[in-house]
Amino acid sequence: MLSVEDALGRVLSVHLPVRTETVPLSEALDRVLAEPVLATLPLPPWDNSAMDGYALRAADTERGQARQEQPDCEYDGPRPAPGVALRVSEVIGAGRASSAALSPGTCARIMTGAPLPPGADAVVMQENTQVEADGLVRILGIARPGQHVRRAGEDVQAGETVLTAGQRLSPGRLGLCAALGKDAVVVARRPRVAILATGDELVPPGQPLAPGQIWSSNTASLLGLVREAGGQPIDCGIAGDSREGTRAAIRAVLDSEPDLLVTTGGVSVGDFDVVKQAFADVGADMAFWKIAMKPGKPLAFGVVGGVPVFGLPGNPVASSVCFLQFVRPVLRRALGDPRPYLAVVDAVLADRVSKRPGRAELVRVRLELHGGRLEAHLAGGQGSGNAASMAAANGLLLLSANSGGAAPGDRVAVQIFDPDALHGADPQYRWGGRPASP
Repeated sequence: MLSVEDALGRVLSVHLPVRTETVPLSEALDRVLAEPVLATLPLPPWDNSAMDGYALRAADTERGQARQEQPDCEYDGPRPAPGVALRVSEVIGAGRASSAALSPGTCARIMTGAPLPPGADAVVMQENTQVEADGLVRILGIARPGQHVRRAGEDVQAGETVLTAGQRLSPGRLGLCAALGKDAVVVARRPRVAILATGDELVPPGQPLAPGQIWSSNTASLLGLVREAGGQPIDCGIAGDSREGTRAAIRAVLDSEPDLLVTTGGVSVGDFDVVKQAFADVGADMAFWKIAMKPGKPLAFGVVGGVPVFGLPGNPVASSVCFLQFVRPVLRRALGDPRPYLAVVDAVLADRVSKRPGRAELVRVRLELHGGRLEAHLAGGQGSGNAASMAAANGLLLLSANSGGAAPGDRVAVQIFDPDALHGADPQYRWGGRPASP
């Protein structure tokens, strides 16, 4: 049987083109950039105030301090007030700019984000001032050049590449695009993924069951997995266990011109596993039918008329696991993602895992963070039909074909497939990183 590594190599030898489209920024969350984003102006675009306070010349405050420190042994009258009094020349709010240069001995009342007036080189926050009569304000202490000033371009320089192709548009990245005046971005078009379930025993959820029938669950899982991977899923229904019916269903799906076709069920060696023959009937060039992996031994992959086709196993867990290992990387590459694989973390195993050498094994685990240590706990029964364990898991413990298992306390590699794997703090969490006292 083909190793997981060799199977993945054959799968990724097929390249789906990265097609692009332009979408409004309001609809771009989680989309993947197809073109870099360049800054057409610096951020901030001009020197501005980081505080509500007074913009001034720092040298004016130094001169005031020098006057106070002049020794005068013969004078024992009242000493001058601390700091220096400056005349307020104007008030500059956010959204307006001053065209007049600041004269020596004066200052400007300024709000956070407002541009510094010409001539000013520092800002003193209002808490360090005293308002006096006749339009004067007393500056307490010495200001230093650049104090509480956001310099033009200190965040982003004009012409800088701020985002690169292949990056996912997170809320922070959308905000950066907006700050640069972008109202739309060029992203990778979502690949259209057709999903076809097979099996006489399958009935859509919500419909009554006849004896021997079950509700179709793989389609629901695959629809979610495709969306999570960034694709556009298409539910193509259920084909029965006949060669003719499956062949007709596959041809109808291919006529709709999907970017990718995924079937589930019918790829093993049973009397009613007819997907192999149906793929041959439509002219599929199949790269493999079996891989040395548990769960997921009966996995098919090939190409029909330039469209990659995957035949996933019918068992619910095997279907999802095979999608994560083989279909998802193809989708992510079609989106231009330079890192198409799921993240793998180092964790401490909490339970014993038995295994015979021979096939790679992916064990459903639940990652938990305890005292800063990441632990992997078995998520339940590990049979290919145990759908509840897949729902409880957020990661897959990766054991190589040569591995003989793992013991509690071993450090193991875990592939994270649930975006919320480590989501949510302790219910008693308080800021500072420790639970609050009861």
